[in-house]
Amino acid sequence: MENQRIRLSKTMLKNALIELLKTKNIEKISIYELCGQAQINRTTFYKYYGSQYDLLADIENDVFNELETHLLAGGSTEFEKLKYVLEFLNADREKWKILINTVADQDFTEKLFSLPTIRALIRNNAPTQCTVRQEEYIRLFYCQGGYAIIRKWLNEERYETPDEIAELIISLVTMDVPSP
Repeated sequence: MENQRIRLSKTMLKNALIELLKTKNIEKISIYELCGQAQINRTTFYKYYGSQYDLLADIENDVFNELETHLLAGGSTEFEKLKYVLEFLNADREKWKILINTVADQDFTEKLFSLPTIRALIRNNAPTQCTVRQEEYIRLFYCQGGYAIIRKWLNEERYETPDEIAELIISLVTMDVPSP
C-alpha cells in the first residue's frame, strides 16, 4: 500500500510527463527535464521508475484501470456503456488526446480491446457460426476500427457528441449501419 507522499510524488511526475508530452515526443524528454517540471529530485524519480517509458507505462495502467471501472459502471446496454466511456474520455479530452497519440497504436489497441467488458461486447456480437480463429480476426477488425474512430474523434476540433460516436461504433459492430 502506497502512502500519501508516494502517491503525491507519482501524481506530480505523471502530470509533468503529460504536460511535457503536449510539446515533445517521449524520446525527447529527459529525466532531468521531467523532474524539473514535476519539482521533484531525480533520486525520488528513480526510487519509483527506471525511465520516462516506465512512467508512461504506469500512466497507461492507470488509464486502463479507469476505463475498465467506467465500462463496468456504465449502463446496462452496450450502447450505454460505450457512451459512458466516451463521455469519460470527453471530460478530460486534452489528457486522453495526448495519451492516445503517445502510446504505440498496436499496444494501446491490444490492451484496450482486451479489457473483459470490451471482449464480451465483441463476443456477443460475433456471428454465431464463427470459429475461434474467425472471432480473433473479427476482434482485430473491431479493435483497429473502433480505436481509429475514437482517436480521430479525440483529435478533431469540431466533433460529434459521445452519443453519436457510440451509435456509430455500435452500429458497425452489429453490422447495422445507421442511415445518414
